[in-house]
Amino acid sequence: MKDFRSDLARAIDRFSPGDGFHESPVPGVHCVRYSAADRRTKRQWRACLAIVAQGCKEVVLGREIYLCDEAHYTATPIHLPVVSRIASAAPEKPFLGVLIDLDPLVLNEVAAHLEDAVLEEPGGPVRALFSGKANEKMLEAAVRLAKLFQMPEDARVLGPLVVKEMLYHLLKGPEGSAIRQFVRSGSTMHKISQAVFTLRSNLQDDVDVAALAKEASMSRSAFFTHFKAVTSMSPIQYQKRLRLLEARRLMVDDDETAERSSFKVGYRSASQFSREYSRMFGEPPLRDVLKIRRAGSPIQQM
Repeated sequence: MKDFRSDLARAIDRFSPGDGFHESPVPGVHCVRYSAADRRTKRQWRACLAIVAQGCKEVVLGREIYLCDEAHYTATPIHLPVVSRIASAAPEKPFLGVLIDLDPLVLNEVAAHLEDAVLEEPGGPVRALFSGKANEKMLEAAVRLAKLFQMPEDARVLGPLVVKEMLYHLLKGPEGSAIRQFVRSGSTMHKISQAVFTLRSNLQDDVDVAALAKEASMSRSAFFTHFKAVTSMSPIQYQKRLRLLEARRLMVDDDETAERSSFKVGYRSASQFSREYSRMFGEPPLRDVLKIRRAGSPIQQM
C-alpha cells in the first residue's frame, strides 16, 4: 500500500522554507511547520480541517483532550478558543501539517450532494471539535493538493476542486453526519454556529444573550445550554476569550499598544482589560508580549 502520509510530509516540507504558518497558492489552504515541541498555550483555533503529516499536536477544549497523531485530522466547523500545543517535533523531524479553512458555503455545497437521506438531530450534545484517522482517499487527495503548491497557476484553478474532494471524504466519514449539522439550515448546531458568527463579527459589542436566543428561536436557557455544549463555554466566556486572544494578536503581530488593542476589541477600561488579560494568560499584557517575542512562540497554530 502506498505511503500517502510520507508523501504528504515530503510535499509540505518542500513547500515550507522554515518554521511557521505558510499561505499556499490555494485559497484558504495553509501549511504549518514547527521544529520544536511547545507548552500548552491559549489560542484561537480557526474553523478548519487540519491533517497532521508528521509529528503530533494536542488540543484541549473544556475537559476534553484531543491528541492528533500522524495521518490523523481535526475538524472544527466554528472558531474556538482552545488550549493547544505541538506535542512532538524536532529539527530533524519537524511537525508538518496542512490546514484547510472550512468555508460554510463550500461545506454546504458538498453536503448537499449527501442529502439523499434525511439527517436526524443527534441525540446528545455535539462538541464542535472532531478528530479521527484520515482515510486513504483523504490522504491521497491531500498529497495531490500539496503537490499543487509548487504550481501556483494550477493550484488556483485545481486546488479548490481537490479541497471539495477532501471535504467530501470528511463528510462521508464517521463524523460526517454530525459535522453536516453545522451547515444544515434550521438545525440546533447551525443556529449555534450563526450565533458564534454574530459574536465574532461584533467583538466590540456587549453580549446580548436574549437577542442571540431570540435569533436562534430558543429560550434563553435552551440557547445557553446548547451553546455551552457545542463550545464548552458560555456566550460571555466565549466572547471574552476571543477579545483577549485578538488583543494579544494585535500586540504581537501588529505592534499595537495594550491600550489601543483593548479598545479595538471592545474594552472601555484599560485597567479591566489588564486584570482580565493577566487572569487569562498569567502575565500583564506588556510582559506577556515580550515573553512571546523572545521565545518566538507562535500565536497562530494548527
